[in-house]
Amino acid sequence: MMVQQPALGDTSRSAYCDRLANETFDVLVLGGGIGAACAAWDASLRGLRVALVERLDFGAGASAHSLKMLHGGIRYLQHLDMKRLRESCRERGTFLRIAPHLTRPLPIAVPTYGYGIQSRWVFGTALGVLQSLTFDRNRATADVDRHVPNSYLLSRAQLLQRFPALESAALTGAGVFYDGQIVNPTRAVLAVIRSAAEAGAAVANYCEAQELIVRDGRVVAVRVRDLLGNAVFEVKARVTINATGPFAPSLAQKLGQRVRVDVPLSRDMAFVVRRVLDPTMAVAVQTLYRDPDAVLSRGNRHLFMAPWRDRYTLVGVNSRVYTDSSYELQVTDEEIAGFLTEINQACPPLAVRREDIALVNAHLLPFGENNPDRKDLSFGKRSQVIDHAATGGPQGLVSAMSVRWTMGRLTGEQAVDMAIAKLDGTPGPKASGPCITASSRVWGGDIDSVAAAERSLRSRLPDTVSNAQLGRLFGHYGSKTAEVLGAPSPPGPTLPDSDCFATEVRHAVCREMAATLTDVVMRRLDLGTADQPPETTLRACAALMGDLLGWDAARRDQEVKRVQASYPYASPHSQLPMTAA
Repeated sequence: MMVQQPALGDTSRSAYCDRLANETFDVLVLGGGIGAACAAWDASLRGLRVALVERLDFGAGASAHSLKMLHGGIRYLQHLDMKRLRESCRERGTFLRIAPHLTRPLPIAVPTYGYGIQSRWVFGTALGVLQSLTFDRNRATADVDRHVPNSYLLSRAQLLQRFPALESAALTGAGVFYDGQIVNPTRAVLAVIRSAAEAGAAVANYCEAQELIVRDGRVVAVRVRDLLGNAVFEVKARVTINATGPFAPSLAQKLGQRVRVDVPLSRDMAFVVRRVLDPTMAVAVQTLYRDPDAVLSRGNRHLFMAPWRDRYTLVGVNSRVYTDSSYELQVTDEEIAGFLTEINQACPPLAVRREDIALVNAHLLPFGENNPDRKDLSFGKRSQVIDHAATGGPQGLVSAMSVRWTMGRLTGEQAVDMAIAKLDGTPGPKASGPCITASSRVWGGDIDSVAAAERSLRSRLPDTVSNAQLGRLFGHYGSKTAEVLGAPSPPGPTLPDSDCFATEVRHAVCREMAATLTDVVMRRLDLGTADQPPETTLRACAALMGDLLGWDAARRDQEVKRVQASYPYASPHSQLPMTAA
């Protein structure tokens, strides 16, 4: 039997690994989250020779396990930090523009109470200020479907019609503002990485950075282990960017060579709950905890409850100071129970139970300076981009940590700017110009109008593809949907107990470098980001992958069991391929 090599586009993973082992690159990016992906894409578009290696699968870490929000910066209004507000608003709009099939505006209702600081008129005034400060938020976005609308107020009756669980005597209504929702974070990361690969980057998942190779005080290569092929090779580069996000401090310590990343971390957690509050609007409810950095505070922090996958609600975030190794992140039953208590204290009528929790998302982020026992926590303010030579480390090494998903593109740009400055004076190519990722569409994002693109796709697909399937497919592949399905030919059978097509599984392996069943279920087809898929679906998916990758019956069974063991929580270690676990 001919065994298929996982591939990205037309290039097999083994061919990328050959390039990594035998070429010399201008920039080597360590990491496969949104910041690393954007750095590799940016550097490639500037004409540099780029490599990217990721220890897990692309997008498997913090990028996958966030609250899936594109924050526009409303919280910074309380901090009187207008620079961050404007920056966040701009980056939110950028993702809505360059990845329109993977993101969308999301209305969020904030309940108002009484006649004081939490009243409708005070919050309405704040929303008016926000609107004035972000007056140009849609200027660069032609598609009205991806415009961020104006804020507005809801009456008490209007709010309770949507969210009856918020009933209270003091309730006066709500203010509604818009942020963005990342409808498919892992596919967004993959779309950026595919864009980088199309621009010439050599990329590989499941390649672990093990050691810096330093000569004459300069990083000249990184020793990498291919976890799938069990091979070790050196990736040579003029500058290395450690863009592993929350893994950057632990990786820096592991790599040694006087490399330090002293950035405190928070463990942020969000639940996927088997409830539908409102299918089109999110709501924010106050917790018991304050924001110590707020200059103008209307009360305690908020939990956000957002619609997810039609039949679920995302609830988050719960944060705590994290001081252990990033590689050892776990979520305990006590932590889950504690967050459950926080949710039910914030909104008692919801009465969320342990069995209502379908999935626990947990990840690490840069944090503020906090005592581990502190309840009212100071959150991270800005992304971190570090030149290690400036702090006594080796030349040719930059570390970058994005403070949140929304800032990943800008953090990547800042890291590449620093890398280019470090390339000056070294032999080799120079960058061809400034960053253009803010105006370049990601793979699948060649869409001028979301509504028109969906209508066009409907006309190209057979009637056997339902409108619900079309919406899901468009949200995965955008302008590439027909190409992925082989339209106008019928797409073939679906997986048992699922609306996903078997051809999508084959595409994930043959064109999207999926190497494990978890890659497909959690990050390519999005079968498992709301709830555990039926075993019939998993086994059919494993059979298709096994036929391509040469898995025997025992391996297929192991792959299924590993996916099932990921619920309700999958630690980073469990995302490693079985050959490396």
